[in-house]
Amino acid sequence: MPKITITPWRNITELLDVRSKFYPSSSSASDSRSDACRVVEAWKLRGHLPHAVEATALLTDAILHDDAERNSVFAIRATYAAAFSRFVTGLVDTKLGVHRGTMFSRASMIGLPLSFVELRHEAAHRELPSLVLLRNYTNRALEWLWGYYWAKIDAPLPSSATLTEAGTSSRTLTEDSNERDDLTIRIRHLLKQQQPDSSAGPPSKKLRSTYLPLAQSLSSVCSGSHEGALVLSRVLLEEGFLVPKDRLFGTSMERSFSTWDYTLQTISNSHQAFLTVLTEEMAKELDSAKDNTPSTKEHPYLQGVYMWLEHILTSDNWQKESLLLGSVSYIRTLCRVSPNHWTTMLERVLLSSLPTLSVSEVLSSSDKLAGFEVEVGSS
Repeated sequence: MPKITITPWRNITELLDVRSKFYPSSSSASDSRSDACRVVEAWKLRGHLPHAVEATALLTDAILHDDAERNSVFAIRATYAAAFSRFVTGLVDTKLGVHRGTMFSRASMIGLPLSFVELRHEAAHRELPSLVLLRNYTNRALEWLWGYYWAKIDAPLPSSATLTEAGTSSRTLTEDSNERDDLTIRIRHLLKQQQPDSSAGPPSKKLRSTYLPLAQSLSSVCSGSHEGALVLSRVLLEEGFLVPKDRLFGTSMERSFSTWDYTLQTISNSHQAFLTVLTEEMAKELDSAKDNTPSTKEHPYLQGVYMWLEHILTSDNWQKESLLLGSVSYIRTLCRVSPNHWTTMLERVLLSSLPTLSVSEVLSSSDKLAGFEVEVGSS
């Protein structure tokens, strides 16, 4: 007997209409996001509202209240923080539903980036995160919700589909795998067609113009799919682009840095979440070395990944982009929870370069980049 699902909307057309307002096409003439928020507010009164729908409305409403002429910077930050915390808590609170374990384990089960849980903890138990960081993560959360919920509502249910706690059909592993495979093929093609020449040294201003099409194409991949930044990061790391496959232990990485810095920075400036995802994936690679055997300590690839992280976190070339890095708190937590040769070294880098590290402190100056002057102690 089919399971009956009660929804606050009368038919799927209503839900699709709200989706089109939350995620308008580039050709849309008007901004109807506030109308969508009001509809969701009415739906909530009827009950049975999926958390993903409510969270989308809360996050969108926070964006709509981001107006420094009408609201104080503190009020804007508080609104973002409250919306983001509720979004994460509703998905990973271990007191809800039948699933047990830590918030991190629950997040891993549903594919929620662990840095989302870190930022939620930061907002709830420490200082309010930076406005730029909250903006960044709110947009990233909306991208994630698109893939987790909204992209699936008009897809036909597979015969063996079950209903998730969010109230939507479970996506099959095959569908997820196919999407990642398609992205991987596309990224490989772009990189092989336009890969920067590592033998040419640091790109001059004239040479940068030849690198720009690749950076723009990869930025488009990141923006066009909720998994774009993740798949791009995996390809760059696993397939010998950032760390050459023939690299020997102890050799310099300066050529790789000079080859890729401009492209990676251009992508990061266009799609801010990319650098956070990339550094998270780098940290996970170091975490994969579970032992401290000589083969691990002298592993050319792991050393190369470590050197990339050190370069991004400490190099003057990355100073501007590192201000917008949202993964530092997560990386530090990973280093403490999973100590090995490489994560221990990485934690030392974090402690020496950012001795009073927290997500909000790392980005305390980034509000000024967005045109806001924040008084000391305002958070």
